[in-house]
This record gives sequence, structure tokens and C-alpha cells, in this order.
Amino acid sequence: MPIHISIADGSFGGQPGGGAFVFPDDKAMVTVGRHPSCDVVFPSDLIAVSRYHLAFERKLARYRLIMQADNPVWIDGEEAFEGDELPLAAVVTLGHPDGPALRVETIEDDDLPLTERYARHLSPGRLAGAADRISRDVRRLVVALGAVVAVVAVALGWAQWEERRELAQLLSGAYHTPAAGTEEQLAARLREAAPSVVLVAVEDPFGISPIGTAWVVAPGVLATNAHVADRFRELPRGGRLVVRLHSGPAKTIAVRAVTFHPDFQRFEEAWRAYGPVSAGAGGESRTITDAGAYDVALLHVADRDAGALGPALPIAPDADLDALEPGNLVGYVGFPVESAAVGGVNIDDPQPQLQIGRLTALTDFFLVKSETADRQLLQHSLPVQGGASGSPVLDHRGQVVGVLSGGNLIEIDGWGTRVPSGVGVNFAQRADLVRELLSGADPQRAAERGGTWQRRLTRYQTEVDIALQDWAASHGAARPPTPILSVDGRTAPRPDLDVPAFVVPYTIAHDGWHLFLATARDHANIDMMVIEKAAKGPQLLGQDTAPDHYPGVEVPAHKDSPVEVIVPGPLGTDVHLRVYWLPTRP
Repeated sequence: MPIHISIADGSFGGQPGGGAFVFPDDKAMVTVGRHPSCDVVFPSDLIAVSRYHLAFERKLARYRLIMQADNPVWIDGEEAFEGDELPLAAVVTLGHPDGPALRVETIEDDDLPLTERYARHLSPGRLAGAADRISRDVRRLVVALGAVVAVVAVALGWAQWEERRELAQLLSGAYHTPAAGTEEQLAARLREAAPSVVLVAVEDPFGISPIGTAWVVAPGVLATNAHVADRFRELPRGGRLVVRLHSGPAKTIAVRAVTFHPDFQRFEEAWRAYGPVSAGAGGESRTITDAGAYDVALLHVADRDAGALGPALPIAPDADLDALEPGNLVGYVGFPVESAAVGGVNIDDPQPQLQIGRLTALTDFFLVKSETADRQLLQHSLPVQGGASGSPVLDHRGQVVGVLSGGNLIEIDGWGTRVPSGVGVNFAQRADLVRELLSGADPQRAAERGGTWQRRLTRYQTEVDIALQDWAASHGAARPPTPILSVDGRTAPRPDLDVPAFVVPYTIAHDGWHLFLATARDHANIDMMVIEKAAKGPQLLGQDTAPDHYPGVEVPAHKDSPVEVIVPGPLGTDVHLRVYWLPTRP
């Protein structure tokens, strides 16, 4: 049933198409507003219409309203509510009862006889509005009764007044009917979204193991986390990545291809190469792990299987994502299974879990409240566990605002068992990253992000910085000195050493303490030996064979002494060698 929209009052002026639009059956949502990204765009100066005023969402061949609380809408002169179903033909007015109007028609496009019409069911929003009006009327009645009781109390005395006051409170509690809240709306939207959410699993000849969650974002395409999709590249022999449906007869569908957000791997490499460390009071330091960035991917199924998937879930428009605030109610539909009783899910009939929580902070991937466009890490109080990764995070309108991606978990044993920490803060990727992935990467945007990452990373120290500061402090220096030598190279075959190594000859320039410090740019495990080329033969001055990527050797050397710095490591390792000097204290 296509939806036809035309302008009832000429509000579009000379807009292309003459103010008439036709949207086919496969258009899941039609947005209306002044923002250029809307499907039906009003003139920018028509301020009675909001940037994103409303949307018509297709469900079971009919359309219903998706609204924002501060954007009034009327259907055929009657105030409309969230979730109201459109009649087959109606005039929809925006802003106020005599505001800009649309004529909306849903056209039957088949030859079937007309359906018998039954009693119309009211939407939850309309029921809530009616309940609220009744509640206000009852409150007025209770207030009036309270006034009468107060007059009588003057005559009857304080004791009798107390008795009647308690009676008035009982009346108020008995007749007050609370309006349906956002939590009830969100719960309804989560239930509606469930048929579009699937379990992701690895299947091989030995069995099937659930690993995550995905949701339909386009015909034959599902969205999930990149770290879930990454299992596609690590399948066991005879294995395949599959999705398993929970609605209707259980069915397993193979994933034929995956698409990763291009910044997922780039960010991981940038973080790992820098190796940020937090320096605390008293010299304590700890390695900082990232919260997961650009952790989104697409799973593609064969065309023949696409019809078995549920309808695509709508991604919230940018305006709604920009308007997200800490405290907003959100929920997810997914399959948390890690360490759960009874395996967490019945593989033969997987039923998803519905969880509701609140956003706790909106930041970039370095926990900085940066520009709105970069606040793509949604921090929230939704409970998470392995298997929930990739779940859609929805707002009360049923729009996807994020993709559940991880949380603060603690490993409690040597077998990788994890439990939630007491922080109560977990993570999701903002949904516009999925939209980026669907539309294709922007090279300019990628370059800008790379620059931002490097600026953010410099706010942290590295393990090398900490080691260098400790060395300087041990010799009474307030800060590390400037290196007197800095050289780059790669490990190469060395027949005389029997291992690949990077070798640098150096002549000591000063008397005093010298620190030879090497770092592997890819964090490979490298070692170091410093050998003095003495007249009586080579003498080992010091060595560092600890398993790390930044070996350092300190020696008290004399001016003009020839030394050779040997850095063994994997063949082709990119090595950066620096030499620091501090004079010997008297």
C-alpha cells in the first residue's frame, strides 16, 4: 500500500514536484520537516514546522505516527498522539490546528476485496492522553472536596479535620490514574523491534556457539559490532558464521560477507602504537585500555535468505542523535549469554532479552565531551555481558540510537570468566556510524579523525615516558633530558649474531650516566645489549632481555669510549633508538 502525500494548503510554494509525493511499500519510514534530510521538506522559513516534525512509519501495510513531544500534530482536526494509526485518507496538520497541512492517502495496490472494518483500537499515546485528562478532572474534584472539608474542619475541630484530611488523601490516591510514561512506550518499541533482532553464532561440524547479536538495517543486511563480525575471518575448519532467527520456525542463515567500518582497525592501530599510560600519585602507573571505537560492521546474507529476516529498524536522524542527553531512557534487544544460567539462550528457539536503562554520558572515544559530531561513544547503565554485543539500542520512538559494544567487566579467573564491575557504566557506538558504513567512508573525514586521535593521545603518557621519567628522577633530575642521539632503523639478518638485529655503533661524547633506550613502533618484543669495543676485546656493559617493546640499558660511560648498541628482534621490526646523558653527580 503506497503512501501518497500532497500539500493541502500550498505551503510548499514552488517546491520541486509541486508538493506531491509518492513513497512505495519498501519505504519503511517517511520523515517530514524543514531539515533537508527529510523525505517531505517544508520551506526553511516556515517555523510552524520543526526540523524533524514527524514521521510516518510503515507497519503491516499501514502507517502510524512517530512524533516528538514538543511537535503538535492534528489528524482531521483532532489532536494526534504518538503511535496513532493513519486512516486510509486524512488531513494531517502541523504545529497548530490551522497550521500547514498535508493530505495523506494510503492506496490499496492490489485487486483483493476491501477488508471488513472493525472497531478502531486506540494507540498507547492516545490512551495515555485520555488517562491524563481524566486524572486532571479527578484532581480538580479532589481539590474542591478538600476545600469543603477544610470549611467543615473549622467547626468540627482539629481532630475531625485530621480524619477528613486523611480521607481526602485516600480519595486522591484511589482516583488518580497515572499517564503512560516513556518507559512503557520504550518497552512497547523494544517488543516491536524484537523480530528484527537475530542471534549471531559460529557453526561447525561439532556444534554451534553463540557469540553476539545483530539487527536488520536494510534488505539482506544486518548491523552488529566489528569485533563480532571479526569472527568471520577466524572461522574454524568447516565452520561458518550464521544468524539464527527467533520469530517463526527456527531458521539458520549463513553470513556470506562482512563489511567493517574502516576506522575500526585504524583506531586500534593508533592506540596500540601509542600505548597510553595513566601516571598516578606516588609514581603509580597503569596501562589504559580503550573503550572500543568505530566498532560497527555489516553482515550480508544471500538474496534468497533476505526475505526471512524481519523489517529494517530505523536509524535515528542526526538531529535526534545530536539531541541525546545524559539521563535519557534507552533500551536494547539482544542475547547476553556469557556465564549465564542454562547457557543464556536456547539455540533451537532463541528468545532475546529486553533491557532498559539510561544514558550516563555522551563523549568521544577518549571520554572527552567534544563537538556534538564526535560524541559517538554512548555511555549507559544498560546491563551487558558477552553475547549482547551488536544489540540495537533504541529510544522510546523505536529509533536505533546506538549499537551495544562493551562494558566495564572484570576477569575473575584464568579461564577468561568475566563479571560486571561496580562502575555500572557500559558502552555503545552511536548509530550514525552504521549510517556512515551504509553510505561509504569519507576520506576527508577519516583524515580529520586521525589528527584528532593523535591530539587526544598526547594527553596520556606512555610506558616509555614513565620509564624515562623514573631514570631521570633516580639521578636527581626534575625532568628527562633531551636525547643526544636519535636514530631509526629496522632489524636485519646478522650472520655474526645468528638473529636479526638493528646495530648502531656510537662513540661516547661525555663522561657520566648514559641511557640507551630503544622502542619497537609495532610493539614487538625486542631486546638490547650495549657492548664496549675495548682494546682487550668486547665487553658487555649491560643488557635488557625483559619481554617488552622498550628495552633500556643504563651505563656509567667515559668520553670517547666506542660502543655498539645491538637490538635483536623479529625480522623487519621498525626500531627507534635514543641515547640520553646526565652528568655524574659530584
